Amino acid sequence: MNCKSYIYSIFAASLLLGGCTKDFLDINDNPNQPTSAELGKLLTGVQRSVGYAFAPGCSGDIDGSSFSILGSILSSYTFHLSSREVDNYSITNSYSTLGNTWSNAYINALCNNDAVIEAAEASDNKKYAGVAKIQKAYVFAGLVDLWGDIPFTEFNVPGLYKPKADKSEDIYNACIALIEEGIADLLDETSANLTQMENCDIFYGGNITKWVKAANTLKLKLLVNSRNAKADITEWNSKLTQLLNENNFIGNDEDWQLKHSTQDNPDERNAAFVDEYLGGQSTYYISPWIYETMKGLTYNVTENPFENIEDPRVPYYWVNQLSSATAEAQNETDYRHEAFVSIFFASGSSYSSNAQRETSTFIGIYPCGGKFDNGSGGRCGASSGTGTAPDKMLQAYSVPFLKAELILTEGISGDAKAELEDGIRRAIYHVNSVSQAAKGGIDVPSISASETDDFVSRVLKKYDAADAEGKLNIVMTQKWIANFFNAVEAYTDMRRTGYPVVPKTGLRNAVSPYSSEKAGTPEEVNIPLKSIIGFPRAMWYPFSEVSRNPNITNEGRILQNSLIFWDK
Repeated sequence: MNCKSYIYSIFAASLLLGGCTKDFLDINDNPNQPTSAELGKLLTGVQRSVGYAFAPGCSGDIDGSSFSILGSILSSYTFHLSSREVDNYSITNSYSTLGNTWSNAYINALCNNDAVIEAAEASDNKKYAGVAKIQKAYVFAGLVDLWGDIPFTEFNVPGLYKPKADKSEDIYNACIALIEEGIADLLDETSANLTQMENCDIFYGGNITKWVKAANTLKLKLLVNSRNAKADITEWNSKLTQLLNENNFIGNDEDWQLKHSTQDNPDERNAAFVDEYLGGQSTYYISPWIYETMKGLTYNVTENPFENIEDPRVPYYWVNQLSSATAEAQNETDYRHEAFVSIFFASGSSYSSNAQRETSTFIGIYPCGGKFDNGSGGRCGASSGTGTAPDKMLQAYSVPFLKAELILTEGISGDAKAELEDGIRRAIYHVNSVSQAAKGGIDVPSISASETDDFVSRVLKKYDAADAEGKLNIVMTQKWIANFFNAVEAYTDMRRTGYPVVPKTGLRNAVSPYSSEKAGTPEEVNIPLKSIIGFPRAMWYPFSEVSRNPNITNEGRILQNSLIFWDK
């Protein structure tokens, strides 16, 4: 896996910021050895690849072509979305999104991060090197969380095209070390730092304080991810203690995320918005599992920890095209409750394949910058939103949820209930922040303080009444709700903690609260399911890799077994 044979694909990304694109065509003759003057242009393109690494939707990072990334289909595994194409854990090694995600991460994000590090260190621009090392740790850790053992030490070695995989725990240790190196570079006052980042850093605008907070937050996440295998992480306890004592993490309005604009040529809108609102068919069916959880229902989520509590974020997460519970659907429905129309995971009914684009429930303003649900219904299309919602990478709300998990599982000092409350409030703050920025000229109300207070109070009452496991379930399910459209983090949390509770292996039937006729009525009906198989605990290595590299193989790889060091 020698990246030097690839040309950096930064032209489209460079259009994001005018300050980084002046005289772009005067790039060095050899793009593999950029001078310090080209660092800004290179960084912008790298960051776009990093932001897209695990995002839903499509991007154009490799050779200018459009391709699907793993984030959207993985959302079916986390029960945020349901998919006709990917049901019953049916991602195979030949599924293109696996190869696309692998290739984009290695070829674009990681190779070009290495180029930034090399050029920055050679020109004494340590801030650039620090940012690139933190980004490199983010991407490699995400790849480990998906695949386990992957090439690391033999990655990007000139002339080496068949790299061997390193152990997942060794890569995690290396990622933590990279984060620490990155922070040291950012704070190195002896460096010349002749090339400024303000106009080229699309994540934090060159703000070193925010970058250090993001690095600390990423480090905290990796330590929490590995808590069940802490013996495999060098000085896990002391690193965690120091990090918590410093308490220097991202807060509201400091989220690490890929921002989007309304520009459509080239298209810089959220890719999920483009897919769903401008596409010819619906891709993102809202999972009945998250729908019932957030609506406080128990038709299928029989162990719903938030029974009879309706989440105020519902009209921001998705939007019903039907105007009422009595409105007629385009065709017979697989799952319907009032005006909400979707399909089941692993549905075995003929209704799940019916054309339903005109009346199915769409993803809303918060995940993709689409439409806010004001209750009036109506067709969703290109003019129904701005498409400016960001792609999530690392959010401020994760910090208190991570701390709450540590308190409940590791016995560290602190108040898990207070951290749970803080996490919910930060998550709602983020919904309001994104929605107000994405609303354009449409009137979109914010979730009010009184609505937030009432919701938080009702959740905390459930928390007080729960036993120890029930408390962890509530914390992790709230984090899962907050991580809607952040599939890799949600997938990792589910494997590490077992929460939220999802459909059990072997389940053969589900329940639709409304009948399947186009003019649905309140009547519980059984919907047959394909017998649900065991939950996969990792991804297949993509065919595009195993077919070329004899050192990477799926032979003997059983996905229902633990394949990642922290999955214990």
